[in-house]
Amino acid sequence: MNRPIRWLRNILLGLVVLVIVVATTAYALSERVVRRTYTEPAANITVPTDAPSVAEGMRLAKIRGCTGCHGSQLEGQVLFDEPLIGRVAAPDLTISAREYSDADLVRIIRRGVRPDGRSVFIMPSPMYSSIRDDDLGKIIAYIRSVPASEGQRRDVTLGPAGRIGLAVGKFKPTAAEVLEAEAASASSLRPGEANSDGAYLARTVCTECHGAKLEGDPRGSPDLRIVAGYTLEQFTHLMRTGKALGNRELELMSEVARKRLSHFTDDEIRALHSYLVARAAVRQ
Repeated sequence: MNRPIRWLRNILLGLVVLVIVVATTAYALSERVVRRTYTEPAANITVPTDAPSVAEGMRLAKIRGCTGCHGSQLEGQVLFDEPLIGRVAAPDLTISAREYSDADLVRIIRRGVRPDGRSVFIMPSPMYSSIRDDDLGKIIAYIRSVPASEGQRRDVTLGPAGRIGLAVGKFKPTAAEVLEAEAASASSLRPGEANSDGAYLARTVCTECHGAKLEGDPRGSPDLRIVAGYTLEQFTHLMRTGKALGNRELELMSEVARKRLSHFTDDEIRALHSYLVARAAVRQ
């Protein structure tokens, strides 16, 4: 065997070994992240059963995006399916309602932690972590009221790129994201804001897209100081129709507004607008 062929063979063997080492390391590190457990105490809240509470729970579930990810009848659906990255499916919540206690559901929704202590993925628990007990109780009441079905089961399957992303911290389990978001949110609230209705709505509705500090997101969502440029009437029009200033369609916001934010009450829109305008003045 002449020298060039030996060099080529050695290079190819080296590349194969390198790929095997990288793949093995990524699998081991990502599996450690997947199998990590989190200690989150059970939180018992009151879950009502009366019809008005269930109806309000349905409205709250639409605003918080439950029906967007889990389907209009909570039947579940595949959210993402790319072989190289992975497959993620939001489960049928009527199955979850039969399998989990109220305390289990509270821990999953608020903290992203399943009963076995492992984290869920993709769930926007960082946004739900500060949701009030009465609101969460009504949402769970609504989930339990939906007729049982046998829809999509929970599915999180990682591809090679997904494994690498998890190993290097590009992707994170929801439970870890909750802890980071809470620290960021707490540092951005002024004294007295935590209990204001506007701040509450911003934290539990807007942070999913606009970040824990409402300062925008790399995916393209703007800093919500932009709301200072809207009158209450213009802001209400945006929430109800998805139309921005100049009657413009926005790439993501327009759809979110029509499907979710249009279910805000007038009082909620007023409180959210007031808070965001005041926040913009302080930030400037």
